[in-house]
Amino acid sequence: FILIMLLMMMILYSGGMLIRSLIEEKSNRLIEVLVSSCTADELLTGKILGLSALGLFQILIWAILAVVLAGSSIIPADAFKNVLPMLIYFILGFIFYTSIFVGAGAIATTEQEAQQLTSYISLVLLFPIILVFSAVQNSNSFLLQVLSYIPFTTPSILILRLNLQDITLHEILITVLIMLVSIYIAINAAAKIFRIGILSYGKRPSLKEIIRWIREK
Repeated sequence: FILIMLLMMMILYSGGMLIRSLIEEKSNRLIEVLVSSCTADELLTGKILGLSALGLFQILIWAILAVVLAGSSIIPADAFKNVLPMLIYFILGFIFYTSIFVGAGAIATTEQEAQQLTSYISLVLLFPIILVFSAVQNSNSFLLQVLSYIPFTTPSILILRLNLQDITLHEILITVLIMLVSIYIAINAAAKIFRIGILSYGKRPSLKEIIRWIREK
């Protein structure tokens, strides 16, 4: 549960920071200077890698703290049994949502729009937390099984289930593959939105326009 909360907080904090920086760069026309010295794809890659590096550094700090606490018996050693797959889901979930935030930041034009977009994403992140108490009572429920294969909830649900039951290796491999494919799709979609959205000013594009951007080759 704590790891799910940390994932949600880290995504919302880093994603919110990314959206605000993009809005500031657009309002100051700084984004035009950046795009003139590098391509939109390079700028997108830099932002995703930068946020991911920040996230990994935070994970490293937490891991060191957890090891120290485990050594002092504050955290039981059994809690580290599934630490590797949980970290994998944590990192994959962070990169997936970072890509979504990049796309959201590219289309937001004001701070109010940024908060609105962030609230939509936070609702998806909060959903697995709502299921925690029912999951403790029935970790094999059909709903949890289905949500395990939906990219938006896969990281949180699998982290939750790994703490409640034994997950088969083939299920871990399938869900990790789903996340990798989803990250690839999300980054490609974010790249298409980013190329056009960062140089769009004034009115926020409609959903129809965004879909058209994504479909363009």
